[in-house]
Amino acid sequence: MAKKKRNRLSIDFSGFEEYYEKFDRLNADSKKITEKALQKSYEMITPGIKKAIQPHHLTGATENALRENEKVEWQGNLGTIHVGFSISEGGLASIFLMYGTPRIDPPDKKLYNSIYGAAIKKKAQALQKEIFDEELKKVMK
Repeated sequence: MAKKKRNRLSIDFSGFEEYYEKFDRLNADSKKITEKALQKSYEMITPGIKKAIQPHHLTGATENALRENEKVEWQGNLGTIHVGFSISEGGLASIFLMYGTPRIDPPDKKLYNSIYGAAIKKKAQALQKEIFDEELKKVMK
């Protein structure tokens, strides 16, 4: 139901397909549960990105391009939520900061890791699994 695309958040933890099968058998609203898990993950990740971009404040354009009030969007059975920066709204510099350029050396690993790092992905997966566990308990009662 949820899939990762570029700077979009996905639901991805071991056993997640089994949860969907259980929710389906129990006639639970898996769309609502997915939405809750994506939204909570987004809310957990975004403050770290905001903190990581602060040292790069010159004009504020990149900071203002941070997606801070996103909601889950649905296209059929695919739920997505944008994280990070909106390139079209001034966030292009975030790419240069994260990956480096001849003038920006070394790249900002803190900024990169706040969005794409293994630690943040593990935290998001743990949070999502916790939400799915809670919702499964509620549905089974």
